Amino acid sequence: MKDKLLLAVAGVLVVFAVFKPYLENITVVDNKPTVVVEEISEDQKKLVQDIVDAVKNGSEDRVVDGKHLASLYTNLAKLIELDNEDKLIESTSDIAQANSLSGRLLKLDLNGKYDGVGKLSSDYVKSQIGSDDVNLDDELRAKAVEAFKSLAWAFNEGSK
Repeated sequence: MKDKLLLAVAGVLVVFAVFKPYLENITVVDNKPTVVVEEISEDQKKLVQDIVDAVKNGSEDRVVDGKHLASLYTNLAKLIELDNEDKLIESTSDIAQANSLSGRLLKLDLNGKYDGVGKLSSDYVKSQIGSDDVNLDDELRAKAVEAFKSLAWAFNEGSK
């Protein structure tokens, strides 16, 4: 039995020697999420720069947290953009609630990690769609979509 094991090990070594696999091509799986965010205007970049800075100056978890939040905001923007028939998101208060629940939706513990980022993102959304609770028309819906795309960009940039 011991001889068979030795013979098997020797066979494997011979295979490696003959075929000379390129072991450097083997990559380690990266557990950092990847997300594709749309480029935003320079004006929008200026408006969300404080969010980028708050994330960059926050916890070392920003790489993962920022990517998760960027992905969520990208998906929320798409949901709002495509929500013409079902009307899951009907009003500006729905938008504000979706924004305030973002960290909890992903089960991220963001408390104390990123100084003021919750208020900054909330204030930014309000600046784009207003603070009054009104039903979304086409114009407000488009503004909400752009706001969430900008937040996605900001969290993605902050994660770098």
